[in-house]
Amino acid sequence: MNSNISILIPARGGSKRIKNKNVVIIDGKPLIAYCLEQALKITKNVFVSTDCDKIKKACKPYDVTVIDRPIHLAGDKSDVRDTIKHFLSKNDCEILILMQATSPLVQSEHVLEGIDKMKKYDSVISVYETKSFFWDVNNQPINYDPLNKPRTQDMNPVFVENGAFYITKKENFIKNNILTNGNVGFVTMPENLSIDIDNEKDLKMFKFMLKYTKNE
Repeated sequence: MNSNISILIPARGGSKRIKNKNVVIIDGKPLIAYCLEQALKITKNVFVSTDCDKIKKACKPYDVTVIDRPIHLAGDKSDVRDTIKHFLSKNDCEILILMQATSPLVQSEHVLEGIDKMKKYDSVISVYETKSFFWDVNNQPINYDPLNKPRTQDMNPVFVENGAFYITKKENFIKNNILTNGNVGFVTMPENLSIDIDNEKDLKMFKFMLKYTKNE
């Protein structure tokens, strides 16, 4: 267990595409439980910032600290950085990890790899790797020349921020007001584990992946 590390899981109650998204029961437990279980393998200092009584109830079986999030920090357009500041105003730590309840397939091993990389970097984020041909909104290729189209195996990979977790030092966040500060390192997760549940399609994919991993 790491005493100088704190994990913050922001989980507000208002979700429009999936009602009560963070507490939807999947395979016998609420969605947020998947994140909580992995977080507790990393440190005992796990905090959930929420404005929702249902989420608070879902957290009760777990040894985590629930923080009452002010209503003005729990709107659709609320900035997660303000939620972090609210947390840091009441709790001290050296390393801050932000984990997302909507990324239920992240494993503690991924986060622990990120913590280890903090020896070399100012902040670390989770990503997945892709080799794809991208076009912009003006119908122009972004990362290749159509007249000299490369084989995908010869392309340099692009890394996609998957939002599963962010790691930074408290002092750096307070100074720069950004999670991805300074020299940023990556933890590359498999793309199929990089689900960020935002709609019903994502939820169905998560259910499928749970069945798939159980049958491995």
